[in-house]
Amino acid sequence: MKLFNFSTILKLNFWILVLSGVVCLSGCKEDSSNAKVEKLKIIRGAKQCALPGETFQKKLIIEVQGPQQKGFLGGKGERLQLANRKILFVLVDKSDLKLSTTEATSNVSGEVIVTVSAGRKIGDQYLKVIPVGAENKSTTIRFVTGIKIIGGSQEAYSGNYLDKPIKIKTVNSDGKALKDVPVYFTLTSTPSNKGKSSAKLAQECVVTDEEGIASVKFKVGSKSGTYGIEATVADPAHNLFIRGIHIKVMGINVFMVVVSVLGGLALFILGMQMMSDGLQAIAGDNMRRLLQFFASNRIVAVLAGTLVTAVIQSSSACSVMVIGFINAGLLKLFQAIGIVLGADIGTTITAQIISFKLGALALPAIILGAFAMMLIKGKTGKGWATTILGFGLLFFGMGMMGSELKTIGTFPTFISFFSSFDCVPAAGQAMPFGHVLGAFAIGGLLTVVIQSSSASIGIIMALAGSGLINFYTAMPLMLGANVGTTITAVLAAIPANRRGKQVALAHVLTKATGTFYMLALFYVNWPGTDTPIFMHAVNEMTRGNVFAAIPQNTMRHVANAHTLFNFVNVILFIPLIGILDKLCNYIIPVEAEKKEQITFLEPILLETPAIALEQVIQSIRHMVKESWSMVNCAMQDHFLKIKIDEKKEVELEAREEKIDECQAEITDYLVQLTRRELTSSRAEVIPLLMHCTNDAEKIADHTENIIALTYRLKKTKQELSPLGKAEIDELWTLLKDEAENVINSLNKRLPEGVQNALKDEKQINKLVDKFEKSHVSRLSKGKCDPVVGIIFIEMLAELEKIGDHLSNIAERTPEIQEHYFEIT
Repeated sequence: MKLFNFSTILKLNFWILVLSGVVCLSGCKEDSSNAKVEKLKIIRGAKQCALPGETFQKKLIIEVQGPQQKGFLGGKGERLQLANRKILFVLVDKSDLKLSTTEATSNVSGEVIVTVSAGRKIGDQYLKVIPVGAENKSTTIRFVTGIKIIGGSQEAYSGNYLDKPIKIKTVNSDGKALKDVPVYFTLTSTPSNKGKSSAKLAQECVVTDEEGIASVKFKVGSKSGTYGIEATVADPAHNLFIRGIHIKVMGINVFMVVVSVLGGLALFILGMQMMSDGLQAIAGDNMRRLLQFFASNRIVAVLAGTLVTAVIQSSSACSVMVIGFINAGLLKLFQAIGIVLGADIGTTITAQIISFKLGALALPAIILGAFAMMLIKGKTGKGWATTILGFGLLFFGMGMMGSELKTIGTFPTFISFFSSFDCVPAAGQAMPFGHVLGAFAIGGLLTVVIQSSSASIGIIMALAGSGLINFYTAMPLMLGANVGTTITAVLAAIPANRRGKQVALAHVLTKATGTFYMLALFYVNWPGTDTPIFMHAVNEMTRGNVFAAIPQNTMRHVANAHTLFNFVNVILFIPLIGILDKLCNYIIPVEAEKKEQITFLEPILLETPAIALEQVIQSIRHMVKESWSMVNCAMQDHFLKIKIDEKKEVELEAREEKIDECQAEITDYLVQLTRRELTSSRAEVIPLLMHCTNDAEKIADHTENIIALTYRLKKTKQELSPLGKAEIDELWTLLKDEAENVINSLNKRLPEGVQNALKDEKQINKLVDKFEKSHVSRLSKGKCDPVVGIIFIEMLAELEKIGDHLSNIAERTPEIQEHYFEIT
C-alpha cells in the first residue's frame, strides 16, 4: 500500500507547520479578565520564623488562581493565573505582624508579593488573605515570632553529619535570650518516606544555653533529597509553647544522582532513537517518493526537510543524509540548503512534544509498545510498536531525569554551580555578557558531546523545569545547542567532496548568523520593559509568566523559544538561499569537475536502501556506457581502419582498469547493502545488479580482444574482403542499435527499448551463424586468405558475445526499472 504520494506529502508538510504553530500557541495566555477566583495558592513565605522586630527572610508570595483548565490530552490541566484582583491582608487574633501593605492587586502573573516583619508578640501569628469579591476563598497563613532557625537548608553527603549543627534560638518579646528552655526535635520526613531511614538526630531534646540556643547534630540518610525536621519549644515558665517549627536539610548521594540522571538521559536518547527507527520503518519505503520533489523549489525543499526531520527526530541525521545525497550527485546545493533549513524547524517538534506533561502516559506506552513488538509480525506494525515503546521510554527517561534534577534543585552546591553562569540581569542593567557567552559555550559543547540537539534541548528543559536554571540562562544554552548540532554535519563533510563541504558550511552559516542576531537581541529590550525583545515575545505567546518571582511554565517557554528562533531564522533565510549558494561557492569553490563515468557510491546512503539501490543502478548505467564507448573506440578507430593508435590504446587500458575497479566497488557496495534490513523485492534485485555489473565488465574486456585482432590483421598486411567488410558492418550496426536500446532502457522506463534490444540480439545470432557458414564456403573455394578468415571468424564471435552480454542486461532491466526513480 502506498502511504505517500506527491499531494499527500505536501499536505503532511503543511500540517506539520500548522502543528508547530498550534503546539506553540497552545500555551498562549488565555483571557482571564472575567474568570472567578477559585483558589489562593501560597507560593512562598508561609510558616517562617523570625526574632521580634526582624523582617521575615522570604517575601510572602501568593498566586491568585482561577478555574481549572483542561489538559493537553484531556483531564486536569493548570489553573489560570488571575491578574488585577484586589487582595486584602487582615491580622488575626491581635497579631502584631508588620506588613508592607494591607491591600494589593495581583500582577500579570497573578501574584501578590508582600513583605512581612515580626512584631513584639511571641509565638504563633496569623495573617488572613482575602480576595475581594470571593471572600469564601480566603486563606490563613501562619508565622512564628521569637524563634530563629540557624543552620537550616544545609547539605551533606549521604551517611554523613551536617557540617554545622542545627540551632534554634529563643528570645522573649524584648529580644532577650531565654535560657534552659527545652526544645524537642523530631525527624518528620525523609526522601523515601517509606520504612526506616538511616538518618538520625544526635538528641531529641536539647535545652537552650545562655544565648538562648539549642543545637543538635543531624546525620543524613543514604537517599538524596530533603529531610524534614520539626522542632517544638515548650517552656511553661515563660508561658511559651510553639510546635510545628519546620526545618529542612538536604542529603546527596552522588553515585545515585549521577546514575539516575545519566540513566534517565540514556532512556531519553534511546526512546528518541526508537521513535525515529519506528517512524522510519513506517515511512521509510516512501523516502524515494519524497526525494522526487526535493528539487521542485526552495519552499518545497524546506517543507521536505521539515518532514524528514520530524520523522527521524534529528536535524543532525538529516544534515548528514543531505551531505550524502549531494556527495552522490542527487541534489544541487540550493536544494540541499533548503532541506537543511527545513530540518531546523522539524527538529523543534521533539522539544514541543516533551514540553507537555505526558509523563503519566510513559508506563502505559512502554507496556503497550513492548507487547505490540512481541505480538505483531508485519514491518509496519512493528514500526508503530517501536514508535510507541520509544515514546514511553522518552517520557520515562525525561521524568526520571527531571525528578532527580528537581530533587537536587534546591541544594546550595548545585545552585552555586549554576549561578556561575546565571544570565539574569541586575536591576536596570543588561544580561551579563560573560555569563551569556559561558552558557552559550556550555550548550554548544553539550550538543557536540551528545550529537543531538533534541537531547540537549531536553536536558536544558529538564534543568529549567527543576528550577536549576532560569529562562534567561536557558536562552543562550538553547542557542549554543543549535550551533553545536552543526558539528555532526561538519564531521560528515570531512571525507565528502567539495559540494558536501558546501552544505556543511551553509548549515554553519545559517545557525551562526541566527545566533549572532539573537544574541544581539538579548540587549534590545521590549519598549517599556526591562526584558529582551525576543524573550518578551516568547513570554507573551506562552501561558504563564516566566519572569514572575516564581517562574511559571518554564519548560513550555524554552520549547516555544526553540521553535520560534528556528522558524524566524528559516523565514529570513528562504529568500537568501540563492545568495547563500553563491557565498558557499565563493568560500569553497568547486573546480571544473571532470565528467565522472561512475557515480560515487556514497556509504551514508546505505542507511537508505531505496536511494542506495538507485545509486548502484546509476553506476551500472555509467559502467555500461563506458564499456560500450571503449568497444566502439576499439572497433571504429582501430579494427575497421586496421590502424593502431598507441595513445588511445594506452587510454583504453587505463579505462579498462577503471572498469575493473568499478566492478569491485559496486559488488562490495551491494554486499554491504545486503547487511541492511531490506524488503523482499529489494533483496531479490541485488543478485540481478551483480550479474549486470559482471556483464558490463565483460563487455569492456572485449576491447582488449578487438585490439589484439587489429594487431593480427595489420600484421597480415591484408584487408577483409568487400563481402566480409559488409557483413561486419551489418553486424556492427545491429550491435550499436542493441547497445543504444539497453543504455536508454537503463536511463528511463522504456519497455520498447528492452524488446528492441532482444530482437537485435536474436538477429545478430542468426547473422553470425549465416556469415560463418558463408565464410567457410568462401575459404573452401580459396576465395579468402586463411589467416584473415580466422580473424574474421573470431571477430564474429567477439561481436556475438558482446551482444549476449548486452542481452543479459536487457533481460534483467524490467525488474531493475521497478526500483528506478529520477531526481533532476
